[in-house]
Amino acid sequence: MNVNRIPVYVVVPTYNEAQSILVLLEEVFRLGIENIHVLIVDDNSPDSTAKVARCYARNNRLSVSILNRPTKKGLGTAYVEGFKEVLRGLPEEEVFVVQMDADMSHSPSYLPSMIDLLARNDVVVGSRYCQGGGSEENWSVYRKGLSAGGNWAIRFVSGLKVNDCTSGFKVFRSHVLKNIVWDEIHCSGFGFQIEIAMQCENHGFRIQEYPIIFNDRISGDSKMSIAIILEAIYKIICERLKIFKVIKFLKLNT
Repeated sequence: MNVNRIPVYVVVPTYNEAQSILVLLEEVFRLGIENIHVLIVDDNSPDSTAKVARCYARNNRLSVSILNRPTKKGLGTAYVEGFKEVLRGLPEEEVFVVQMDADMSHSPSYLPSMIDLLARNDVVVGSRYCQGGGSEENWSVYRKGLSAGGNWAIRFVSGLKVNDCTSGFKVFRSHVLKNIVWDEIHCSGFGFQIEIAMQCENHGFRIQEYPIIFNDRISGDSKMSIAIILEAIYKIICERLKIFKVIKFLKLNT
């Protein structure tokens, strides 16, 4: 497979990212990746993120589409709608689909290498927790501990093998997303990343982690908290209990 000829669609959810979205678009299109397109899923940002992005793309003749949503509905639902929008307009041949944050915590410079790995994988995960990965050195001990501890706890509860199961920086071959059961995605926020990872592993897709350094966002504050991690763990436990009940039911009736 010649990955350089495969169209690439980058899905980016936004809410009040007018400052960072221009930097992201500039860096994405500066990579020189042929046939790359960006879909921005905007939750009616008060700072006019969508308008700013649209004007920049038009002035620079960039392939950028905007999916406007009337209210803030959460990161997970933004990705689901964005993925469905990309898949809806696709021909039968395969494309690559990227998910990444708008705040520059995921550096676009990793994209060419991550895309290359799709020649022999189905999913590539930008990982902080594989060899060579990490976070910016100026992070506090508390923040690093919260991130690493939360990731460990979620891996333990979910049974996931991927080291960075909470990563929001992934590249998929489109057939992966076509096989995701969207009705089984229940988390609208942080837990969405875990649910997608669980489905990818359950389907037996080939998953490769690629080491990244997770950057500080260029504006605003991180939304990560202990409460968000506990909520994700709670929902995952509930989901796994449903699976165990189904397995027990099947055993009793066979």
